[in-house]
Amino acid sequence: MASRLGAAESLVVLGLVFLLAATAVPTTSVVDFGANGGVSTAATTEPAPNGPKSAADVRLVSVGDRGDRLWPFTSRDRAFETLTLPVNVVVEGNPARVRSLLMYSRDATWDETNESWQQASTEQAPTDEAASPWGSATGADRFTFVDTAESGGLWIAESMQLHDGTYFGSRIHLRLYGGGTPDDSWTAIQAHRDYWDWFRLRHTVTSLSGPQHVVERDLMRQSTVVDVRRERFANGGIIDADGWVSVVELGPPQLSTLPRDDARRSVPVESVTDRGERRPAERADSDRGDTPSVLDAPTTDSAGVGTALSILAVVFVGVGGLAAVVTRRDEFGALVERLRWSRLADDRFQRVVALAVALVALPVLVRSAALGLESVIPNHPKVVAGLLSPVFAFAPVALAARLPRGYSPELWFGTAFVGYGVGLVADFAMIGVAVVPVDVVLHRFAVLVALGVIAVAGHRRFEASEPRRAPLWAAVCLWILLFAWPLFLGI
Repeated sequence: MASRLGAAESLVVLGLVFLLAATAVPTTSVVDFGANGGVSTAATTEPAPNGPKSAADVRLVSVGDRGDRLWPFTSRDRAFETLTLPVNVVVEGNPARVRSLLMYSRDATWDETNESWQQASTEQAPTDEAASPWGSATGADRFTFVDTAESGGLWIAESMQLHDGTYFGSRIHLRLYGGGTPDDSWTAIQAHRDYWDWFRLRHTVTSLSGPQHVVERDLMRQSTVVDVRRERFANGGIIDADGWVSVVELGPPQLSTLPRDDARRSVPVESVTDRGERRPAERADSDRGDTPSVLDAPTTDSAGVGTALSILAVVFVGVGGLAAVVTRRDEFGALVERLRWSRLADDRFQRVVALAVALVALPVLVRSAALGLESVIPNHPKVVAGLLSPVFAFAPVALAARLPRGYSPELWFGTAFVGYGVGLVADFAMIGVAVVPVDVVLHRFAVLVALGVIAVAGHRRFEASEPRRAPLWAAVCLWILLFAWPLFLGI
């Protein structure tokens, strides 16, 4: 029997090696768990770099009216070889104007004296306007390349970052790159949807086309926008990007010398529906017609009567329950005795339930704690990640290694595998993630298998006549290897 189990474990380890090799292939693939329950995949393989590239080796596209040429991608470093994501929106205007349009639903002003764009004087929108979903964001620095007539080719960093969502949840993330001159300025935007991945300790991108459409719609509804069109930049093939970029043309700028009310003329503001779509504020107000107003609230007298009735109901229920226990002591005692001898009182069964419930709840609890800390200490993502990542990494190991007692190893393997798998899916559902890369799916499957092996090793440690720690430590090392894999190889 021992030899058979050893062969099975060898096959498990061999399968994990093959999965790790599969995740190491440099592909960009996604699995879409759509609303219809179907699964669709899209994959593109990035060509291997053949040494350092120069501006002559890449394709540049014209932006603006003065002949600037943009490399329509972003990069981790100031090099073409570290390409990350394609630019998918270009606005013929300054980043400050774009930020003001997105965050405040109104145009910025041009200060002729300082020759600069003046953003809104306050970070809060007027009370008569709906709050914008966009806010300032933090993220890793990314660069893009611009070839200009005056300074030649140069690498520029993002001017600002915006997002709609939460850092430790799911969000639409924008990086804005400004170029040109005050008379002919432009803004390149890299828009994508991502979510915080506890295994990678950074964000995983799931979509490019959806966020592009969201930004496009938000800008189309601004009164200062005169034209929105699609131009072929041929930078598709990554995730769901198709190579067509939204080009937005803004009208003449406002002057800061205009009256205050004119400089802040209101435009139709939109609200966000449950499906993530924007709609006009007038329609949103009409949809709230069924919402009780202040006049519909109960008066003090009626509220007091309701509270008194609630207290009386609790008292009657408590007294009735005690009376039932006293009058039917024999039946109640028989029920307690049956529970004592049922499976519910079995320590082994309780451990199975505890392991399953804990593994299901753990990813959701860690995510909830991160979102709560983010609201308490914003702009400190490293602190939040440093506090919670050890819990996420080592709590499943501790549970799977110490709880298994009795029953069969197969039961504990299945409990750990299914319990943690349901927890990871519940975590995705909590933050609204419906699309994940294929390599991430393969890695998570390997993690579930490793956790099941830890549960089996923990069971054998306490059930064997001669406990051995070597199998358990080997399984824990495999778990650590799988956690380190995304950090160092960037899957």
